[in-house]
Amino acid sequence: MISKEAVRELEHALGAEFVSCEPAVMDGYAYQPTHAEILGLETKWCPYRPVAVVLPHTTEEVQAVVRICNAHKLQFKALSTGWGIWNAPGSDNVVQIDLRRMDKLTIDTKNMIAVMEPYVSGAQIQAEGMKSGLNVHMVGCGCHASPLASATSLMGPGCSGITTGYSPRNVLGVEWVLPDGEILRLGVPGQGNDEWFYGDGPGPSLRGIMRGTLGACGGLGVFTKCALKLFPWPGPAQPKVEGVLMDAKVEIPGTHSSFLCFLPNLSRFADAFYKISNAEIGYFMGKHAITGALLAGCMPRAYKNLVKSETVRSILTALQNTFVIILCGRTQREYDYQHKVLKQIIADCEGFMLNIGHVPLLHSMLWWGFIRNSLPPAIFRAGGRFTTAFGGFETIDQAVFQSKIGAVIKQELIDSGDMMDDLADNSWGGLYEGSSCLAHQEELAIFDPREPKQNEGVNKYIDKAMEASTKYTITPGIGFGGGGAVPHMLGPLIYNYHHWLLQIKETLDPGNSADPSFFIAPEAEKEKYLRDYARRRPQVARLVEDILAADKKRSDVP
Repeated sequence: MISKEAVRELEHALGAEFVSCEPAVMDGYAYQPTHAEILGLETKWCPYRPVAVVLPHTTEEVQAVVRICNAHKLQFKALSTGWGIWNAPGSDNVVQIDLRRMDKLTIDTKNMIAVMEPYVSGAQIQAEGMKSGLNVHMVGCGCHASPLASATSLMGPGCSGITTGYSPRNVLGVEWVLPDGEILRLGVPGQGNDEWFYGDGPGPSLRGIMRGTLGACGGLGVFTKCALKLFPWPGPAQPKVEGVLMDAKVEIPGTHSSFLCFLPNLSRFADAFYKISNAEIGYFMGKHAITGALLAGCMPRAYKNLVKSETVRSILTALQNTFVIILCGRTQREYDYQHKVLKQIIADCEGFMLNIGHVPLLHSMLWWGFIRNSLPPAIFRAGGRFTTAFGGFETIDQAVFQSKIGAVIKQELIDSGDMMDDLADNSWGGLYEGSSCLAHQEELAIFDPREPKQNEGVNKYIDKAMEASTKYTITPGIGFGGGGAVPHMLGPLIYNYHHWLLQIKETLDPGNSADPSFFIAPEAEKEKYLRDYARRRPQVARLVEDILAADKKRSDVP
């Protein structure tokens, strides 16, 4: 519960119209559209709802909210555009800080930098940047998401990574409200001036502490501003579009074209990725689970009948090792060169490719769906439901290996009726950065939420994926985002990294004011977090008991 005095102080700091404790409003924040399956939740309703919601407009107002929470022994949790369970409160004592009123954007075209507040979306930055020949990296969840959140607080690549890099490495200066309400500015902004061109000096650099691999997911304070690198855009300043969504028609330059590339197996698929990375061609490239997950997610009832046909099934299976690549040339000569190189690479890898540029409607859809990154939000609202696993930050060969392991696990669950038949291998991902040979492959899994057995089956899939990550020493990838208990379970297997997380949390937030539910459970709450995780995921109960037994044994030693 929140005291009347705390509510009065919040209203005084922000204005009464920007503070709410209404039950209906709180319930609105307790529903998250994706990834409840990662936590083993039975519904998309979160276990907790906030005790209050506040909408600050400035960094100073965020500071005031944080300090009020500290004074009244409340926790706080910030969200920007809000897309996933990681935005949700992790206890019944949390004030939700909704940053939607913080939406300022400044683009420095000369230095190719965007300085943004939390509620600025990728679509906004892209629309403004393209006017000056620039583009921003957007993660795979879509153009509606906050690039600030991706860069400072979460993980995930986008398939334009071959030309627009990887969000955690694109972040420059940062403005960060710490859990005690103090402001920390990293990089050049830390010198006290208004320059944002460098994130690691000559001012302070704490990038690793700030975010690490996954990010703190709100567990270390609130990021109120950051700068991101922008990258060249070899296309029109203002694309001409008619219609919306699937009916959209786009006037596309003649030096842009989309290709579907089909490879005979995952080994040759990996070879093609290596060669394209080394050749430095293409603007957008990714494996998109077109033959299984996309169809099963968008039309689950029809898909169930389609895969019963052996003919259709054999065709879809033959096309599984497919990726999309979009070539964008500034000149016809540049485009012709990229096209020639791509044809040679696909031929060398024993594959074939289709130029979708000759199919106007499909080419148009891929162009706005992928370059604009408008397709993912449509998929996330699909008729069926899906979850995902693996996605470790690894080499191309290791990423492909994750796809293979994921397909084996899924096939067992498909055969037992625990999951929808989506042809097993339906991985999504691409290269993190051009020329890096570091790749991302999440193994998507489709299930029907109306079938109780499949609702349980999706939990089995997540648990088996985590078990396989341990068995084959695969980076858990998305598994890192499974809640505050996960570091305590994975830490002993990965150089005891949880000890470092605990030290960071205790140093920056000794009062545990910033909701730690998706960062790391403090030592005092470790057993509670672990037992709650085991309750939701019985498959890990034995591991949890082993961890707690080891802790007791250590504590018994004089």
